Amino acid sequence: MSSPAVVLRSKFVTPGSNTFNDYINYIDREDAKRHIHVNQSSKDTDDFFVFHNFMDYMDDEAKQGDLFTKDNDQLNANDKKTLKQQFQKAQQNESPMWQDVISFDNEWLAKQGLYNPTTHSVDEASMRKVVRETMDTVLRSEGMEKSAVWTASLHYNTDNIHVHIASTETHPTRERMDVFDKESQTWRKEYRAKRKPKTLDKMKSKVANMILDRTHERHKIDDLVRGTVHHKKEHGVSLATYRKTKTLFQEAMNHLPSDKKQWRYGYQSINEARPYIDDITTIYLQQFHGDDMEQLHQQLDDEVNVMKEMYGGGSDYEQYKQTKLDDLKKRMGNAVLSEMRNYAKAQNDLSFQPKRLNRWQSFNQQQSFTNSNQTVYAFNASMMKLSKAMRRTFHDYQKDRNLQEFDRLMDGYE
Repeated sequence: MSSPAVVLRSKFVTPGSNTFNDYINYIDREDAKRHIHVNQSSKDTDDFFVFHNFMDYMDDEAKQGDLFTKDNDQLNANDKKTLKQQFQKAQQNESPMWQDVISFDNEWLAKQGLYNPTTHSVDEASMRKVVRETMDTVLRSEGMEKSAVWTASLHYNTDNIHVHIASTETHPTRERMDVFDKESQTWRKEYRAKRKPKTLDKMKSKVANMILDRTHERHKIDDLVRGTVHHKKEHGVSLATYRKTKTLFQEAMNHLPSDKKQWRYGYQSINEARPYIDDITTIYLQQFHGDDMEQLHQQLDDEVNVMKEMYGGGSDYEQYKQTKLDDLKKRMGNAVLSEMRNYAKAQNDLSFQPKRLNRWQSFNQQQSFTNSNQTVYAFNASMMKLSKAMRRTFHDYQKDRNLQEFDRLMDGYE
């Protein structure tokens, strides 16, 4: 598939434009369904000629069932009349109108079970659900969930399927701003119409993720996590004494700042110790979770391929895998640092034994033996805490990060 699976085109029009006057009618015209085409690779505003000449058609009672809204699957004549009045009221109150065209690759829709290429038909109920939840996300992102009204229509085309959406505010709530009119050479007040860039990212990702079901893949990752945690519980390891990490462990300790409150992986104050911590994490994962990491890389590669198919080249999918691996490294690094704090505290506590022990000089050998045992005990306890922290970190990373559907990259990449 050469083109992205989902293409979003968005713009807004001002209340004084002819496009606003003409909107609602044309979006439900039968000839629009037959002839509309959105250039998937174009960024030209000509893509929005489909939003011209709309309004009068709303009064034609013979044309029903194609427009839908948040609450209605089909609009009868009275519904259309009410909707028309709402858009007219919004125009009178100087609200902008937002126009969105969401275009789908038919082959991709067919793979998801929403399109039948033989009958050229779409699962309209599922598509309406996608649009509704997407618009809920968009309006919440813009703070318009209680004030906006919107309508949408599904359009069939020989090349691809489109959804046309128009939204406005009957009673505008957005900030007013000064705009300079080049034609009249005067300033005027307008409601801010530009959406936040993250809103458009959320809109596009919500559409794709509503359609694409990755439940099976998530269960596979979940099974992998459970197996990893079980293995780690049965096979603990002391990174301070393990032959491949003990030198790195001590080097990291030696390069950490004296203020233990600064022992956080993201702090600049641990820059000198960070390379040693990263090496510890790498060795730990390779030695004790090699198979798990191999599977994790495969899962991330699969997610990257899915995102590439959905969004096409130039999207953030290229950074997705590295972002997730960097996050894993950070979480593991903080687990190591947390245990280093506990280990340092245990060593410090041993240096403040009650002075009364010095009274019994004849028991120096026994005291040394006791202190040695206490040190070993504190160290082993410390290492057990590290094992638990590493288990929790590895579990949380895969569960909370990889089991979410591209949530932050777009809901935030949050």
